[in-house]
Amino acid sequence: MSITLNIVKVGARGDGIAEEGGQRYFVPFALPGEIVEAEPGDARGEGIVAELLDVLAPSRHREKAPCAHFGVCGGCALQHWRLDIYSAWKVSLIERVLKQRGVQAPAFEQPLVGTPGERRRVDFVLRRQGKRVLAGFHEKASAKVVDIGVCVIARPTLAALLAPLREALVEILPDGASADAIANESDSGIDVLIRPHKRMDLSIDRRQALVEFAAKANLARLSWGDRTTAEPIMTQRPPVLILGEATVELPPAAFLQATKRAEQTMRAAVTAWTGDAPKLADLFAGVGSLTLGRPGKLALFESDRPAVAAADAASRKLGGNRISAERRDLFRNPLLEKDLNAFDAVVLDPPRAGAAAQVAELARSKVKKIIYASCDPGSFARDARALQDGGYRLEKLMPIDQFLWSAHVELIALFTHR
Repeated sequence: MSITLNIVKVGARGDGIAEEGGQRYFVPFALPGEIVEAEPGDARGEGIVAELLDVLAPSRHREKAPCAHFGVCGGCALQHWRLDIYSAWKVSLIERVLKQRGVQAPAFEQPLVGTPGERRRVDFVLRRQGKRVLAGFHEKASAKVVDIGVCVIARPTLAALLAPLREALVEILPDGASADAIANESDSGIDVLIRPHKRMDLSIDRRQALVEFAAKANLARLSWGDRTTAEPIMTQRPPVLILGEATVELPPAAFLQATKRAEQTMRAAVTAWTGDAPKLADLFAGVGSLTLGRPGKLALFESDRPAVAAADAASRKLGGNRISAERRDLFRNPLLEKDLNAFDAVVLDPPRAGAAAQVAELARSKVKKIIYASCDPGSFARDARALQDGGYRLEKLMPIDQFLWSAHVELIALFTHR
C-alpha cells in the first residue's frame, strides 16, 4: 500500500529521506521539500527503501534529466537536481563528516564540479541475450543490464564503443554469458580490457572478431581476461599517460583519475602545496599520476605489481636516479615514522577504506606537509582526526566531483605540521 511522504533531505546515498510515524524512509529520485507518493519495500539499515510512484508537489530545484535512461540505469542518481544545489550538497557531505569527527577545517577551496561527457574511464557490462548483446550498465540495485543508447557522462569516444561492442560480442559470448568492458581513454587512444564473468577460451574465429572490433573502433589496445593476467589481442599503439616530462605506458585496465580535468587539477594542487620540497614520497601511488614528472626526488610506493612496473619503466626513461618505485602493501607494511622523516612532503591517495595504519605513522612523524587525496569523506575524516591529534593542521581542502550525478564525492587536502 502506498503512502504519502514529505522529503526532508537527501542522504549520503543520494536518496530522499522522509520520517513518518516514527519510521525513516529512503526514496530514490526524491528531493528535499517534495511531497511524494511511495511504495514501502525492504528494510535497509535504520529505515525502509520506498519506490517513488509520483511526485505530488515537486521541488523548485527539480529539473528534467538529460539522459533517457535516468531512473532505470544505476549509473546516475541525481540528474534531476539543479546543478548548483546538487554541488552544494556534495560539499556538505564532507563538511558533515568532518564535524562529526571533530576535525577543525578551513573554508574550502572552490570545488571542482563535474561536467557531462568528460568521464574517461567507464566499465560497461555486456550480456548476450538470444541473438543480441545488451551493452550498458546495471539497473539500480539489480543484476539486470540496461541497454544504453547514449551515455551523457562518458567521453563521446567511449560512448561510441557501445555499438561496435554489441556487434563484436554477439560473435563471442554464448547465450546468457556476460562480460565487462573496461575502457580507458589514454593520451594515445582508447584501451579496452574485456573481462568475461566466467572463464572462456578464445577460438581462432573469436580472436578474429576481436581483432576486427579493435581495428574498426581504432583502439590503441584490446586485451582479454582478468586484469592481472590480461592477454593482449591487438595493440596498434601503446596506451600512455603523459605526466609532465614523464610518459607512462599503462597496464590493461589501469587505475586513472576518472576525468582528465580532475587529474590536472589535483596535480596542480600537489605542485602548489608541496612547493619546492626536495624529497617527496607518493603513497598508494598507482602509476604516479599525481606526482610523476615533477622536479626533485620522488619515491613511489604501491602494492599493485603492474602499476609499479609501469611507473618504474617511466622513471627509467627519464634517466638519473632521482625517482624510485617500490612495491609495498601499505596496509600491512606502512612506512614507519623514521622512514617518513626522510621526506619533506608526503602525498597519499588511498582506496575508499582510507589509510589508518599509514596515517598512524604519519601522525607520529615530523613531515612538514601531507597532501591527502581521498575518494571517501568518511575514511578521510577518520584519518584527518588522527593527523590532527598528532599535531597536524588541516590547512586546505578542495572538493572534487569526478562522478557527476552520483552520490560519490572526492577531495584533496593539505595538512601542515604545527
